[in-house]
Amino acid sequence: MRDKRFCSPYQAGICLGLTLLATFYIAGRGLGASGAIALVTAQSTYTVIPDFISRLQYFEQYITPIMPLINWNLFLLGGLFLGSLTGALMSGNFKVIMDRGASMSVKTRLLTAFFAGIMIGFASRLARGCTSGVVLTGGAQLAVAGWIFMVAMFAAGFIMVAFFRRLWS
Repeated sequence: MRDKRFCSPYQAGICLGLTLLATFYIAGRGLGASGAIALVTAQSTYTVIPDFISRLQYFEQYITPIMPLINWNLFLLGGLFLGSLTGALMSGNFKVIMDRGASMSVKTRLLTAFFAGIMIGFASRLARGCTSGVVLTGGAQLAVAGWIFMVAMFAAGFIMVAFFRRLWS
């Protein structure tokens, strides 16, 4: 019997598609989250060492606005966090756990998650967008780059599973 506490993936996909359509219509842009991380990084660094960050052309777009932290990307991430927390609490699925393989220590899990997160964050900025920005928004716009990235992302995921499967068994 199906667990009723979880949403159907088909319903979730339809909701995600409608959300993407709404962001195009209301905000004039698609979904994407990695820009918020770059914005917070630029503003934090600018507060500490403004001369250094001002010389970096990449961060220029993030430090020039008058009120840079009033940004739709930050509100998107905040809403994503609060919405998912609310959904988990309402369904009774909220638990603080350390998801890991039986043979993996907590330290190894935290280190692999930390370094994988850094690599994904760096790659998302190098690719000029995260998976939500490149795949969802780019794919919805039928951008060739979005479709190529999606195929490459899944292919790379399958290849990496072969290397890291032993950590989870």
